[in-house]
Amino acid sequence: MAKGPEKKLAGPAPETRRVTIRDVASAAQVSLGTVSRVLNKHPRVGADARIAVEKAIKDLGYVPDAVAQSMRFKSSRAIGCMVSNVANPLFSSIVSSAEMVANAAGYNMILANSGDDPRRESEILSLFQRRRLDGAIMTLSRDTGPEALELLSNVSIPIVMLERQVELEEIDSVASDHYRGLKQALDYLRSLNHSRIGLITVPPTSFPGRERLAAYTDHYRSLGLEPDPSMIANTGFTSEYARIAAEKMFSRSDTPTAIVAGANQIPGVLHAARSHDIEIPGRLSLISIGDSDLAQLYAPPLTVVRWQPELVGQLAIETLLDRITAPSKEHQGQHFVQPTELVVRQSCSPLS
Repeated sequence: MAKGPEKKLAGPAPETRRVTIRDVASAAQVSLGTVSRVLNKHPRVGADARIAVEKAIKDLGYVPDAVAQSMRFKSSRAIGCMVSNVANPLFSSIVSSAEMVANAAGYNMILANSGDDPRRESEILSLFQRRRLDGAIMTLSRDTGPEALELLSNVSIPIVMLERQVELEEIDSVASDHYRGLKQALDYLRSLNHSRIGLITVPPTSFPGRERLAAYTDHYRSLGLEPDPSMIANTGFTSEYARIAAEKMFSRSDTPTAIVAGANQIPGVLHAARSHDIEIPGRLSLISIGDSDLAQLYAPPLTVVRWQPELVGQLAIETLLDRITAPSKEHQGQHFVQPTELVVRQSCSPLS
């Protein structure tokens, strides 16, 4: 018997991909920040850009995230705090100081560790909004690029960045002067005749990493030189990353005579120096970016670029509380930069 054409059972209709703010920006040929300002009725948007964004929204059928756009009718008296790892002494100082100010103002703080995982960061921010928190202070593993802007553009609660800066005019930030701090360290090492200086720091996808790399580059260019890429390690955050980076530097024939490294990465540098029998400051001068118990108790005590995380936490919460108690759709983000100082101890010596 001849078979007729086979009939296929209809399966579920394919899920339509949700139109995002990035799609709107692409269609309107503007930045994510411009789309965010149009959505939030920010006055500092040109007429042409506003028209282009509004047309793209209509053409694409873009619907803002319901949670991000929902109105909060009452205060939860709770503030979110997201950091990469509160075990980092510098972050723990920020959090402790911030929590004291928040509690004194009648707010509780909800703390979350992101582990510098972008997916986890997104989940935590979503949680903060579902819980209707009044605002949040936070770090991000990356504060540049479309992913960070996309993430923050759909956040309705007030946000203050900790040691980060983003290209959204409505987002506040509090950070330390990492450019001047590294310049202080390099100028001091230069006064001790060091010219081959290694830099181990966090990636330039974060504000501290960008500022430190800029100071390092400017230092050498001011001397008519280009920095040696082999003396720069800035693609990781951890102590283990720093250990591996320092091992590579020490294995070269032209090893650095000095290294400047982040406080969280200093233990890795010390471990590498010990494994290579490198004495500090005899064969290597060492400066930590950020003070810590280790820096003070190590023998010899380490010279440090000191910044004050307690003030960062205090100012961040005060800035956030101002936003919460006096909300404004036309808020212009403020960027506060706290000073640093070089504290000379015993881990550096003149190069003869």
